[in-house]
Amino acid sequence: MPRLIQAASGLSSFTVEYGGRLLYSKYAPDRSVLSLVERAKILPGTLVLVNSPVLFYGLPELLKILPEDCRVLALEADPVLFDFSYDAYLKCRESHPEIDFSRVDFLCPTSDLQKIDSLIRAMSESGRVRRCMSLDFSAGAKLQEQVYRLVENATTEIIGTFWKNRITLVKMGRLFSKNIFRNLRNMGSGLLLDELRKSVSRPILVCGAGESLDATFSDANKDFLDAVMSRKFFVLAVDAAITTLLDRGIPVDAAVGVEPQFAIQKAYIGAAGCGIPFFADLCSRPEIPEIMGGRTIWYASEFCTAGFLERLRESKIVPSFLPPMGSVGLVAVYIALLLRTDFSVPVFVTGLDFSYSAGLTHASGCPASKAQHFLSGRKNPAGNYGAAFSDSSIKFIGKGEKEMFTSPSMKNYALVFGNFFSSVENLFDAGASGLNLSIPQTRVSDMVNAAAKKSGQEKFCSMVENFSSDATKSAESFCDSEIDALEKVRDLLSFGEKSEYREKDKTLSEQIRSILEKREYLFLHFPDGYKLSMEENFLKRVRAEIDFFLKEMKIGEK
Repeated sequence: MPRLIQAASGLSSFTVEYGGRLLYSKYAPDRSVLSLVERAKILPGTLVLVNSPVLFYGLPELLKILPEDCRVLALEADPVLFDFSYDAYLKCRESHPEIDFSRVDFLCPTSDLQKIDSLIRAMSESGRVRRCMSLDFSAGAKLQEQVYRLVENATTEIIGTFWKNRITLVKMGRLFSKNIFRNLRNMGSGLLLDELRKSVSRPILVCGAGESLDATFSDANKDFLDAVMSRKFFVLAVDAAITTLLDRGIPVDAAVGVEPQFAIQKAYIGAAGCGIPFFADLCSRPEIPEIMGGRTIWYASEFCTAGFLERLRESKIVPSFLPPMGSVGLVAVYIALLLRTDFSVPVFVTGLDFSYSAGLTHASGCPASKAQHFLSGRKNPAGNYGAAFSDSSIKFIGKGEKEMFTSPSMKNYALVFGNFFSSVENLFDAGASGLNLSIPQTRVSDMVNAAAKKSGQEKFCSMVENFSSDATKSAESFCDSEIDALEKVRDLLSFGEKSEYREKDKTLSEQIRSILEKREYLFLHFPDGYKLSMEENFLKRVRAEIDFFLKEMKIGEK
């Protein structure tokens, strides 16, 4: 058990003995901690992780120099030391009434890990913290060093992910929201992903646009090609792989689209009017379903935590959301797992390489590959060598001992793939090259054998062809209610107390807030849009956005 030992520097100075070692110097216990605090350069918006504070030497001094928008998370990973230290924490607070301790939380990672996670996420999502730093306040930090480093790394990841997502929302949030309201007007011509769960009994082959797609569909794999051509596989293609499969005569059962920007329309050159059932994200480019000319199956990715998305869920327009994954390849695999009738149906993945060879970034016949050939000439040979030899490219030895290149973002997609799917039953990687996906590798011959064994009544095609959706009425009702709310808040912002919509049982600010707080699409793309503000400058920007969204919501209005 830990015990106090009087230090040599005086009667009121103590060190702690625990586990056969002193946690502070026996001569001047607080000297090293005070020196550490004095040297610390704490920037605004920092979450300071204080590891193993034990007697809380240095905490008052730390709080005195701490910038106003910073917080302290004191951690004691050893449960015995935590109980011992808690009394010291209370005494520290009592002996320094002049210091504000409200910015300090004292928790134990081994027992309060979920609470710590929630606290860090809440602080990140409020926009209060932008970075973290770690300070070891005693030698007790060495007793559970791995735990403290784990918490520090996870904190850095949580904070970094929030701000990366904020950057994405600042750049793309307005477009995401605009596409949602445009697509809601078109939902009546399609059906929902939730209505097609467990409808495919054939082995599913998810096809990305990476170069391993060429090896999978090479002429050398005659038995496999015969099985594909006789439709023994359910072929699910990502947007960039549709045309290369169609050019090879491969029957595509369905395709998946995620991208919201205009640039993606080039991927569908050669696929116009093909009639392939198309899985479309509500955030995706609204024109693509019309280009494809087939039945649209709608789904939605929860690209942020927002009240207006929750209202879509509550209204049953979108019964459930897919987690944000960032890559159409990951979304296609996720959808494939929802479509299969049970875990006995194998799902094979090819073309999801998240990497490329020097000069070749996609499978032959993909839009990017075709563009390279179209633009090539005597002085500009076909091949994108700039991608392989850019400053951000990373060389590695991939599957099949092949030298390949990747980028930080694609490497992250492979890690996310592993996090989502590494433990999924009957999911196999059929790609012969690329990054490791953390799922079992399989051979083409194994896929042929799986196709020969599997049989059963499949419902997908008949459901897609014959399903009659009643989503139109609900979606249009949702859009109409949003139009009414926006017109009301526009009038309130413009005329204030003189507005015809003014409710006297609330203050003007309360009435405006009640309308805006669940319509984050009006401001989530602002740099400071992680929360609603009632400041004049913020509301003026919101007022400008109302006109934009009213115009978009009325497109296609009947």
